[in-house]
Amino acid sequence: MAPRGMADHIVTTEDSGRLLMVGWEGNDPSEPISLLEKYRPTGLVFFRRNFPGSYEALKKDIREIHRAARKILRRNILMALDHEGGVVNRLPLDETLIPSHGELTYMARMSGLAKVEKVSRDIALVLKDLGFNFNLAPVADLAGAGDFMEKRSFGRDPKEASRVALAFWEGHRQAGLLNCAKHFPGLGSAREDPHEVLPVVDKPLSDLLEKDGMPFRTLIQRGLQAVMTTHALFVDADPDRPATFSEKIAGALKNDFEFKGPILTDDLEMGALNHVEGIEGPGDAAVKAVQSGHDLVLVCRREENVEEASLKIEEALVDGIISPTRFRQAILRVGRLVKLLA
Repeated sequence: MAPRGMADHIVTTEDSGRLLMVGWEGNDPSEPISLLEKYRPTGLVFFRRNFPGSYEALKKDIREIHRAARKILRRNILMALDHEGGVVNRLPLDETLIPSHGELTYMARMSGLAKVEKVSRDIALVLKDLGFNFNLAPVADLAGAGDFMEKRSFGRDPKEASRVALAFWEGHRQAGLLNCAKHFPGLGSAREDPHEVLPVVDKPLSDLLEKDGMPFRTLIQRGLQAVMTTHALFVDADPDRPATFSEKIAGALKNDFEFKGPILTDDLEMGALNHVEGIEGPGDAAVKAVQSGHDLVLVCRREENVEEASLKIEEALVDGIISPTRFRQAILRVGRLVKLLA
């Protein structure tokens, strides 16, 4: 008897894996290779804890991971890192240090956008040489009420932030590195950090989409490849569900912004989701995120959480909780991104 949710298709780990990007604990390449074998994710996310100690050692490890992915999965993988600059420099290497977004805005004022574009391109070329192909940056949020976003953003002015974000993206594009702008629809009005608690934003959605959304819209119109949402509650859009689980937020990206690429969640292991009523662990969060319109879910550290997310997505596909239509839409959007690796 065919599974209820995928009548013409037997659901496998390959299916659930297509909706996953995952991280790992240590700095031995056997860990991510094991994750590829067990869960077959679309991508891996690298953090500073994974750094093996030198440029050449990292390059060697990533080359080994890519070879394993082609052998195990018969496809390319997204090898991502979260390398914004400033306080979020994921690699302890002089060659990859990049100024904060705020410093890049100052650079643009003093020396012009071409200077920002060059800095971005030079760093992206190094990341590309190391074996990365996807940077979870730029931060397209406007600076605002929360101090935690001040240095991570390009500033308070939406037009200026849009210009500098575009220069950052353009430098990466010239180097052949894919980008994911974050954290839609904008964390600038949030006072709390979603790494710890669930921020609540009461700004009208129309204002968010027009003002805070301007850098996202600018990047999308120029060809931005992916967008990440955020674990924050935008009351006017959805008073009961944070953006991670909000069909209205995902729908705004797809319809109002006409975005055709994949929508990513932020890391499902972040503290904010511990404060969302009705979410019972990362597996439940992964399913609800995909149901809402997200195409890739991030589980960035603990393998038991990766396993739970993979299993719950697989079960949801079998039972029709994630509909075949929603699954095909996600695969189509993810496929558009992966094809750019060829």
